[in-house]
Amino acid sequence: MIFTMDNADKYQDYIFAVGEVLGIENSLTEVRVDIKKKCDQNAGGFCYGDDEEIDIEVATTVQGEPLEQEQIYRNIAHEMIHAEQMITGKLENVGLQLVQTGDCQSLVNVCIWNGKTYTNTKYDDQPWEIDAYAREEEVMKEAMLCLK
Repeated sequence: MIFTMDNADKYQDYIFAVGEVLGIENSLTEVRVDIKKKCDQNAGGFCYGDDEEIDIEVATTVQGEPLEQEQIYRNIAHEMIHAEQMITGKLENVGLQLVQTGDCQSLVNVCIWNGKTYTNTKYDDQPWEIDAYAREEEVMKEAMLCLK
C-alpha cells in the first residue's frame, strides 16, 4: 500500500495500523488519504477509485459539528474497508453508465460486488456498505491495539 496523505499526519500511524489489520499493507495500490474539515454532502467520509489508485476523504466535522476522535477513527476504518474491498476485487465501482430502454436513455450508477452487478442501489441496501458498517468497529479496535 503506497500512502499519500493530506492533512493526515496526526492519523498516519493509525491508518497504517488499519491497513495491517485489513491485510492490505503490502498492496501496490496507491491510497491517498485526505483528512478534511468537511466532506461533500456532510458525509463522514468517501472512498473512490480502483485497484490501482484509491482516494479516501474523512471529515472532522459533520453538519458543522466537530466529530469526536473515536468517530474519526471509526470513519477512517470504514473508508479503509472500502479500499480493501477494491484492492481485493470484491468491489468495483464502474461509475455512471448510459442505459438504453426502448426509446429512452438514462444514466445509472453501476457497481459490481462479488461478481454481481448493482445499479442505483439505495445506500442502506448496498452490500459493500453493509459489510463496511459490520466490520468498522472491530477493525478500529484491532488497529488501536496495534498502536499500543
